[in-house]
Amino acid sequence: SREALTRVFQTSFSLKGDDEDKKKDDKSKEEKLLWVVDPIDGTTNFQAGLPLFCVSIGVVDPINKKVLVGVIYNPSLDELTTAVRGHGCYLNSQPLFPSPHKQRDQTENTPILLSTALVNIGFPVSTPNTLKASSCAVSILSTRVRGVRMIASASQAMAWVAHGKLSGYLSWDLNSWDVAAGIVIVEEAGGAVLDFRGKEVEGVLLGARDLMVCAPGYINVGREVLQILGESGCLEY
Repeated sequence: SREALTRVFQTSFSLKGDDEDKKKDDKSKEEKLLWVVDPIDGTTNFQAGLPLFCVSIGVVDPINKKVLVGVIYNPSLDELTTAVRGHGCYLNSQPLFPSPHKQRDQTENTPILLSTALVNIGFPVSTPNTLKASSCAVSILSTRVRGVRMIASASQAMAWVAHGKLSGYLSWDLNSWDVAAGIVIVEEAGGAVLDFRGKEVEGVLLGARDLMVCAPGYINVGREVLQILGESGCLEY
C-alpha cells in the first residue's frame, strides 16, 4: 500500500505509517502534506478471520498538525467512511446527519444519560500498566453504562462512533496512525475527540496518546466517563 500511494502521489505528500522509521529531512516534512496510513488496523482480528479491521488514511497539515481528510474502509463490511474538514462526513457516499437526539452538545431539555451509552474500551497491549488501566475501566464502567465493547481496532471504533453505533471510545497510548483519520471523521459527523483532561483536540493530531472519542450528543457523557475513571485511578498508567 505504501509503494502504491507513493507511486501515484510522489510529488504531493510525505507518508507516515505504523512501520515508519523517523524521517531525517524535516524541511521536506514542512513543505508537503503528511499522509498518515495504517494499512491494517486490527491486525489480530484480521489474522483470526474476524471482520473487525480496516484501512485508515489521514491527511494532515504538517504546519498546524490539523487533520484535513480522513478515510476509513472496512472491506469485509464494505463500509467506506470519509470526511473532508468543513465538508461533512459520509458513509458510502451518503452524508451522515446527526439525528435530532444526537446533536453535537446535549441540552438541558434533552439530557443524555451515562446509562444509555454503549462504550468501546481500548485494550492496549504495550505495557502491563496500560492493560491494568483498561481492565480497571471495564470494571468501573460495566455497571454504569448500557454496555461495554472491546473491538480492538481504533479506526473502526472511531468510524462507528461517527455513525452513532457507539456512544464513545476510550483508549490509552494510541499512535498517530490509529486516530488521524478518525479525528476529522468524528468531528465532521458532529462528535468530539477529547484528551483525558476533557479538552477537545479540535482537529489537531496531538502528541497526547490518550483519547476519549464522543458520538454526536455524547460529549458531556464522555467528560462524565473521564471524571469517573479519573477518580477511580483508571486513567493513570
